[in-house]
Amino acid sequence: MGRRRYFRIELADGRSAIGVVYPADEDGARRRWLAAHRHLGGAVRLPAIVADDETGRQIVEDLGSEDLASRCAAHPSEREDWVARAVDAGAAIAELSDPEINAAFDAALFRRELALAREAVFDLLERRPLSESEARVHDAWADALVAEILRHPVALCHRDFHANNLFPSGTTVGVIDFQDARVGPDTYDLASLLWERTTLDWMDEALARGAIARWASRRSLAASDVAVRLDRVLLQRAWKVCGTFARAVAEGRGDVYRRYLPGQLALVRRLLTDRPEDRRFAEILSARTVC
Repeated sequence: MGRRRYFRIELADGRSAIGVVYPADEDGARRRWLAAHRHLGGAVRLPAIVADDETGRQIVEDLGSEDLASRCAAHPSEREDWVARAVDAGAAIAELSDPEINAAFDAALFRRELALAREAVFDLLERRPLSESEARVHDAWADALVAEILRHPVALCHRDFHANNLFPSGTTVGVIDFQDARVGPDTYDLASLLWERTTLDWMDEALARGAIARWASRRSLAASDVAVRLDRVLLQRAWKVCGTFARAVAEGRGDVYRRYLPGQLALVRRLLTDRPEDRRFAEILSARTVC
């Protein structure tokens, strides 16, 4: 989210709006947000632009203080419906062309995320850096995984399509934080939606299968193929997130990350298969992590 500042503005008639202030050196982020808003706005519910002074200050529609994560946590009976609506929004984004405001996901980006995860989990959090041979095992696994997911079909991705960026809005889902939209593996946003820290406590296989089937139907794809690709993309994303959380814990930036880290590591372990690269990395992960 960068260094942008947000303010909730209470209006005289009881409504509210969101004020956004961009630092001078983040004007590029504002321009990307506006470009993405124009491109995505016809396909999904976005906050309306009330004002933009073109110098780094905006007022945008307030979609409310209850995001989809909060709604689903508080109302279990509504989870299936809201996940389905979120799937519809994600599939609608995936069908759009590339607005070309951000570079597509590539090997360098994915590989860097996995390298940072290795450093954060083993060096910073566990304080047990991998040996040279163990590091080679991790890196061979990472190289193989990245090469595989880059062979998947591509689609436009929101980039951070998780429940903190989605808001109940009538009978549909409102979407924020879309300025990093880019082309990538076609299940990337579905992975973000289904198995992320805000859903780990209650997401189950039945609900996930229904969401996968709905995504596949919306995009005229075979659900079995989507499920296989999803697991591999999710593995990359889950290990990256482990690194993000491990770094935050190691740097003393809040116990909330410590709470979510065991679930993320368990997800990585679940997704590792009996493929040789996966199996060898799984052995290291089991021996070197205590969460």
